[in-house]
Amino acid sequence: MPRILGFLVLVALVGGGAYLFLFKKTETERTVRGYKKAETPQAAADFFKEAVRKREYDMASLYCTEKYAEQLKRGGAAAAKLGTAIDNLTYQLNERKLARDEVKLALALLDPFPKDVQVTVGKESGDAAEGTLVFSGPGFSGDNPSAGNWSLKPEIFLALVRSMKMPRAGTAVVTMKKDAGEWKFDFAADNALQLRVGYLNDKHMHYVNAMEKVTQEVKNDSAVREDVTNRIKTLLEQAAKE
Repeated sequence: MPRILGFLVLVALVGGGAYLFLFKKTETERTVRGYKKAETPQAAADFFKEAVRKREYDMASLYCTEKYAEQLKRGGAAAAKLGTAIDNLTYQLNERKLARDEVKLALALLDPFPKDVQVTVGKESGDAAEGTLVFSGPGFSGDNPSAGNWSLKPEIFLALVRSMKMPRAGTAVVTMKKDAGEWKFDFAADNALQLRVGYLNDKHMHYVNAMEKVTQEVKNDSAVREDVTNRIKTLLEQAAKE
C-alpha cells in the first residue's frame, strides 16, 4: 500500500510539473512574440488582428474564450500551412496578372481564416463589449464572381469562420468579455466547427501540395501559365477527392 501511495504521489507531481512547464512555455512564447495580455477590448482586437494577419492562430487563440480557442489551437497548424500556401499562390498569380475571379473565389473559400480583416470595438460597457470583423475579400474584377462548376468539398470552406454570426456578407459580430482579467472574443464554437477542424487537420496537406505544385509551375513553366485556371482547378479537384 505505501508503494502504491508513493507511486500516485509521484504521478501527481509529474503531472503538475508538466502543467507548469506548458503554462510557463506558453507565457514565455507569447511574451517573446509580442502578444501581451489584453487589458482593454481594443488591445484584444489589435493583438487578435495581428495574430490572424501573421497566421499565428495559436497566438490568436489567446484572445478568444475557451471553446473557440480550443478549436483555433487544434486546427491552427493546419490552417497556417493552408493559408500560407494560398498566400504564396495568390502572390504569384497577381504578379503575373493571371488571377481570374473564379480562382480568387475558390482560394477565398479554401482559406480557413482570411488574414485581411479589419477589427473594431464598440458598445463597451463594464465587462462587456462588441467586436466587429470585416473581411476584405480577394478583390474581384467583376460584380458577380463565380467558381463555375469546380468540384470542391464544402467541409473545408472557411473552416474557422463559418460558425461566426454574420448579419451581412463579409461582416461578423461577436461579443467580447473579460475572462480571468483579460479581454477576449466570445466566438461561437458549435459541433460543425469541430467537424470542419477535423477535416482540415486530416486533409489540408492534399490542398497544400496542390497549391505548392502549381505555384512552382507558374514561376517556371510558360505552358502552365497559358492555362493556369484549368491547372489550378484540376489539382484542387484532385485534392478534394483524396
